[in-house]
Amino acid sequence: MNTEESLPSAPALFEVDLKRTERPDQQNETFYWDGDSLVHTGQGRSKMAKAMSPLSPLIKASFKQHLISFSKQGNYSPNSYFAFFAALNVALKKYPTRTFDTKWIAQALTNSSFHRYKSGLTQFFLHWQERDSSAINHDALRLLNDTSAHPLAPRNVLSDDPEKSWLTDEEYESLLSAAWNNYDSEKSGTQVTLIKLLSMQYSRRPRQIALLKVGDIREADGSDSQGLTGRIIEFPGIKDINSESDFRDSKFEPHLLPDHLWDLSKLQLHEVKVLYECTFGFSLSNDQFKKLPLFCSEARIKEAIKIIEKHYQKNFVDNLDSELFHLRKIQIGNIIRWENNTPNCSYGSDHPQRSLRPKPPISPRTGKTMVVTATRMRHTRARQLARQGVPKHMLSHWLGHTSEKSLDAYYNDPAEQARQLDEAMAPALTPLAMAFSGTLIDSEDQATRCSDPTSKLEFDRAGELKRVGHCGKHSYCATTSVPIPCYRCNRFEPLLDAPHQEVLEALLQRQAAEDQALKIGSPRNLLIPIDLTADIRAVENCIARCNARKAELERIP
Repeated sequence: MNTEESLPSAPALFEVDLKRTERPDQQNETFYWDGDSLVHTGQGRSKMAKAMSPLSPLIKASFKQHLISFSKQGNYSPNSYFAFFAALNVALKKYPTRTFDTKWIAQALTNSSFHRYKSGLTQFFLHWQERDSSAINHDALRLLNDTSAHPLAPRNVLSDDPEKSWLTDEEYESLLSAAWNNYDSEKSGTQVTLIKLLSMQYSRRPRQIALLKVGDIREADGSDSQGLTGRIIEFPGIKDINSESDFRDSKFEPHLLPDHLWDLSKLQLHEVKVLYECTFGFSLSNDQFKKLPLFCSEARIKEAIKIIEKHYQKNFVDNLDSELFHLRKIQIGNIIRWENNTPNCSYGSDHPQRSLRPKPPISPRTGKTMVVTATRMRHTRARQLARQGVPKHMLSHWLGHTSEKSLDAYYNDPAEQARQLDEAMAPALTPLAMAFSGTLIDSEDQATRCSDPTSKLEFDRAGELKRVGHCGKHSYCATTSVPIPCYRCNRFEPLLDAPHQEVLEALLQRQAAEDQALKIGSPRNLLIPIDLTADIRAVENCIARCNARKAELERIP
């Protein structure tokens, strides 16, 4: 049975999609213009009025329009786009221009940041030139494209600069003690201390620590954490070429949490939850809490709520997993560098942020305050693990690398190789180091200072002084217990027929007494133990040299 479809009423029919041609709301974008300032929503702004002032009105309008359209392509992360635009801003301020020609490109390439981001900026100018042929001429674009990439700076991991290279074990231990002491004395809060310790333990980049969420601290059963079981922390990966937003869309890097960091993390979870609930004004469910950052501040929470509700016109409760709630990576970096002691989890006017900024300890290598950066921590931790014998493939996985090529520098360790070589050769070299090194003389006439009575060296045996040789040193000597230490001195000139065997017997007796159990009347001193091994070896070597010389003289007709 055919039934005729009823048409909607006239008003409803004509009200379909009436807002399709409405002016786009730029403020819902990641990047937008606020006057002549380029705003990266929730992250920062770049003031470009001075940079664009020489441009003609048409070029300026086109420049601003295509900067935004380029950022929407999604070929790079928002942070990368902002870095490109900041480098372009610096170059335009330093070299003002009305046109983007070869002269300006050549000047701009002398700026290190512009040259460093040459690849991304080339893509921007191509994007602009394809849509506006007057933007940049072909010769300038060809010059930019054909210029070689920015040369890589020397890697600090190979530097011998004590303020750039990896920290020594002594410096690392000193820094670790200072971090815990500041926490125990309440100079630094839980949040600041945990950030420093995570950097020192796992050597993660500031952005990785900034992007941690509450749910990344958990107990795993091995099913979803690369086989790890127990207490773990999962760092979000960065620098992933397949990443679209650079916000927790790379592979995660799980690591086991030791007891001390687990306990500190639980304290942080409690403090940050109180901060969220007091600032939001309601209690959080467990699922809501897991979506929020592990590290935050009252100011950042309020800023995020304002941007989400006024800028994006959304309900912040439905967007608790937004990147806007996370601290900026520069804030994490400043904490790792010991430049800031904030932000912490305090809230309200009655709990101001700590202004005290504890300094890192003094470096014994420089005598100055230790220079601490996230990069130095990464190099230091990787070097420590390499020295412990961790294979390259394991260290690569531990650091979150996809290739082992970048790890060669950590295993290029001449100092550690020298230590291992010294340790291996010690049994063979020790006797040589302890051996007699003086000059044997057949008679006193051959002594360097034979006419100087003070050069004579004598040995007291059973109340009788017996001459063992001469001292060939003309200047002052601090040796008091002569002649025992003299046997290891290269200025000692022992007599061929001296009673060196008696000296050896006396040393052996004294060492035997030292090695015996403590007895009444024993010469042994528990507070000052004596090891005569080096002296015994030197005297034995001297006796062997004397015997060889005597045998040589006997063969002379």
